[in-house]
Amino acid sequence: MTAQGNQLAAWRARLFTAAWVLYAGFYICRKNMEGVVSIGPAHLAAELACFGAAYALAQFVGGELADRYSARYTVLAGAIISILCTVSLAWAPAGAVLFLQFGNGFGQGFGWPALLKLFGAWFRNKERDRILGWWSTSYILGGFIATSLTAWLMAHSGFANGVGFHPAFMVASLVLLITALFFAQQSADLPASRPDKKAAGIDGHDSIRGWRSILGNRNMQIIGAMYFFLKMTRYTLLFWLPHYLVSSVGYSAEAAAHTASCFEILSIAGPIAIGYIVERWFTERRMELGAGMQYALAFICLLHPLLAGSGWFGMIVSISMMGALIHGADLLMSGMTVLHMIPSAQHGRAVGFVNGIGSVGQAISPLLATLFVSYFGWSKLFDLFVFFALLSGVICTFGARLQTRTAPPLNRSVLEPFDVRL
Repeated sequence: MTAQGNQLAAWRARLFTAAWVLYAGFYICRKNMEGVVSIGPAHLAAELACFGAAYALAQFVGGELADRYSARYTVLAGAIISILCTVSLAWAPAGAVLFLQFGNGFGQGFGWPALLKLFGAWFRNKERDRILGWWSTSYILGGFIATSLTAWLMAHSGFANGVGFHPAFMVASLVLLITALFFAQQSADLPASRPDKKAAGIDGHDSIRGWRSILGNRNMQIIGAMYFFLKMTRYTLLFWLPHYLVSSVGYSAEAAAHTASCFEILSIAGPIAIGYIVERWFTERRMELGAGMQYALAFICLLHPLLAGSGWFGMIVSISMMGALIHGADLLMSGMTVLHMIPSAQHGRAVGFVNGIGSVGQAISPLLATLFVSYFGWSKLFDLFVFFALLSGVICTFGARLQTRTAPPLNRSVLEPFDVRL
């Protein structure tokens, strides 16, 4: 390998490591709310709804800032906002909690479009999917660590039951601060850039034309529509599985927490496998793969009562398979496919648009869980997931047929790292 090739590989390794560490830190500040300030399901639902609404809004803002100014500064700004709001939650009075969760969600929303913008520019099409699959372990493990850390602090900290102070937020904000400083240091001297207007077709600074291009793109409309239902399902399970296991199945709180963690920790294989599968067999047929995964998810959700009723092992198998399919399809559609179909100068806005639409579903999921369960019970919730998965699969199937029929030109350009707008 040439000296220039070695330097490029070193830069990419640094960016991957720094982005991995930082986004794990983001998730530690995202998933530590459950069980700390929440008095019950209704309170938790209100917090998650405020967080999700701000997160959805921030996707659009963060995507615009990443394309227009700097992806690196955008993600660091989001980290700072999240740190300030999270550390304030440690002493926050009850009346300020929802406001601070809104601020935390807004800061968190900057992370995804900005980091995907960097991955889209620094890694070539032929290797990007595989790299993203491995990078997804950051937020899966980050969420698992956050849940475990919160549970440990509540069980062992003398402050956990104290009025007005919650040490989990202090620890989480410190972790995110350390990871943000690490990212800032590792990315400080990477080559800064100039927008590649010729390859993109649209200047990254032209906001109006840029958003018109994204909003009018049929592929983005289809991905956004299916992702709305997929992300609603993902976040309902992510935050409400322990409540389901305690209220409906009769698990203890400790057993429910351990069992629910399988939804995340055992799903790591999903995105990693998808990265290799797309690269080898589905490079130009990503919509078809997404549809197939949604139909498989519908089948698993349909079988869930049978699997769960067979005992603890059946419950683990069902939850883990759901997690692998959901996390794999999530990254495939909201990350890999968007970056593949959209010019690099528009990656921030495109990722922000798709994830913003999906995050509206995330914001609705707490209300969906509380209202639906209150009327129909926990067991019927999985019937609703069957419907959502089938609907998402039909949308992807329509997108695959449309893509085959119209044969739109896909983004095949590869920006050199010197064109990256850090």
